Amino acid sequence: MKLTDLPGVGSRIRERLVEQYGGEDKAMQAVLDADVSGLARALSERQALHLVKHMQAIKYGTRPDQFAATDEAVRITQMLLSKVAEYAHTEYARQKIGILFPSASPALLAERRRTAEQAVAAAEALAGSGLSGHLKRIRPLRERAAGRVRERAVAAASTEDFAGLKARGLDRLIDLHLAESPAEIADLARGYSQVCLVGGEALQIPGWEEMSQAGIEPARSLEEWYLVPEAVLAYFNENLESLTAAAHAARIISEAGLPGFGGWRDLEEFLLRLRGGSDREAERLGRLAESLAGCVADVAAWANDELKRRIENSSLTLGGSDLLSAMSRGEGVRELIEAQMRGVYAEVLASARVRAASELDLVGVEAARLEEVFPAEFCYPLELDLQALRSFEQDIASRREERGLKAKRELARALQGKRQAAGEMVRAVMEFDFVHALGRFALEERLAFPDIAEEACLCFEQGRHLFLRDAEPVSYALGGAGHDEKVALLSGVNSGGKTTLLDLIAQIAILAHMGLPVPAMSCRIGLFPELYYFSKSRGTLSAGAFETAMRKFAVVENEKRKVVLADELEAITEPGASARIIACMLDELNRRDCVAVFVSHLAEDVRRYTETVVRVDGIAAEGLDENNNLRVCRSPRYNYLAKSTPELILERLVRSTEGREREFYARLLAKFS
Repeated sequence: MKLTDLPGVGSRIRERLVEQYGGEDKAMQAVLDADVSGLARALSERQALHLVKHMQAIKYGTRPDQFAATDEAVRITQMLLSKVAEYAHTEYARQKIGILFPSASPALLAERRRTAEQAVAAAEALAGSGLSGHLKRIRPLRERAAGRVRERAVAAASTEDFAGLKARGLDRLIDLHLAESPAEIADLARGYSQVCLVGGEALQIPGWEEMSQAGIEPARSLEEWYLVPEAVLAYFNENLESLTAAAHAARIISEAGLPGFGGWRDLEEFLLRLRGGSDREAERLGRLAESLAGCVADVAAWANDELKRRIENSSLTLGGSDLLSAMSRGEGVRELIEAQMRGVYAEVLASARVRAASELDLVGVEAARLEEVFPAEFCYPLELDLQALRSFEQDIASRREERGLKAKRELARALQGKRQAAGEMVRAVMEFDFVHALGRFALEERLAFPDIAEEACLCFEQGRHLFLRDAEPVSYALGGAGHDEKVALLSGVNSGGKTTLLDLIAQIAILAHMGLPVPAMSCRIGLFPELYYFSKSRGTLSAGAFETAMRKFAVVENEKRKVVLADELEAITEPGASARIIACMLDELNRRDCVAVFVSHLAEDVRRYTETVVRVDGIAAEGLDENNNLRVCRSPRYNYLAKSTPELILERLVRSTEGREREFYARLLAKFS
């Protein structure tokens, strides 16, 4: 099979898919694997879903639009898919849920059921694991060109090396220079924090240690991870949140005992290092670089205040011998004062250095650098050696950068071959989110897997409408569970739950034909190629409207086994004719081994015209409660004609109104007594 054999795939779409995946075979495999997210990058989301669904349909010999045969059936199908999608965390999983469609293909249903059963088991194993928090942070991986490195440069010692590096495109990532002499290299180093020299051994440069202090290093590798580690790390940095979340998710899934997610532990480790926080020395140097100048300035201000205080509180005594000695040496009074205060100055200066070293957490050689910053020469106010301070700052920055570059290189070397693995990990976790969503949907909605029967039947116990809050459980059976009739008329009180029951039957039928569990305590259902759901007619009684309706209903005549639900079809024409038409439709469905439920207020009349066994069931009102609400048992009574009981509605109006309005309703109610 070729791409162009798929519905909706012409030459232009084929070209886009081939470009996206790098070949037709790979594109075809993506369609088979239901890679909706990947396909949606080349097509629209709608096109991607259409393509995947049709591929599955072709594989299993069915059509995605076959089962839901009316607009109402399609609407409920879409509502159910949206409901399932609420349990997905990633956009990929939400999109992939859209490929599900109901079908009567036993092979497709068997595959879907296996997936759903595994999904439920996985969701049970992962309950309370914190997996959801990680899944929510995963996004499709982005491809973005690495930013250019500007603070460093690469120099080539020969034209051959220069040409080779340029041919590799290195100049697009970092400044690339030709430096054929030590002087050129030294000159180049003054413009960058570091220059990596390729082929420097040809220059026979002596004293590499001195050169390294000047920011020049010999290239120990020509690979990209060494020369420009940022280029390797760019992809991982760009997608760091998604990759880290996926790695954490993979670990949680693996620890829950689920297979296929244990191979990415080392990747998680590297990603955590990339996120930072593991190099304490680098963190310390960073803090030191940020706080050094400010701390030194604050300590200098303290020292000046302390010197001022102590000088103001001191008293000097100059003896005659001191004056004579100073005059003989050519010294003045200032020198005599400095001599007497030098001890005080030394004490304050020593305290300042200790204070600065303590606040900055400096020891050893670093603490000794403060002696250069706080000069010993007596002066007031204290004057810092700003050149020494800048030199100290540059040294810290250089050490920090050197350490950071080393860490980048280590990570880049470790990650350079893991890009594909990272992509596979994210795809695997997003794929798992699709499965996990199915499991969470089943568990949290308290669904049960149906028994698939050979015969035409639809029976369930304690069914619950998925879109009603606190829905009352309902049980119903057609073609089994002691109720062999497959076609039924449903009668009963207005607002008693007849339409709700039809919706519930549709929900159960659709989910069962998706291979998923259904909203019931138990269920037994046969396979039906089609579901027809005719909602209440809101048209006119014109001849044209009637003809349109009849053309729509004629589909029930086909020979396929089907489920047919209809809500008050009698509105299509006058009651007598409606009863005859509904009776004929029910007979046709009976003869074709179909399951059908028709809601009608003409049940008694319809049954009069039927030629086959049609059961009449009823949802009866039992009266009004203390709040004037109808008391109704939502589960139908079999073989029971229930009245719409307008008298109960009138009784409610009598109870809830006053005056002349109440008298009017009372007179109407009396007509039913």
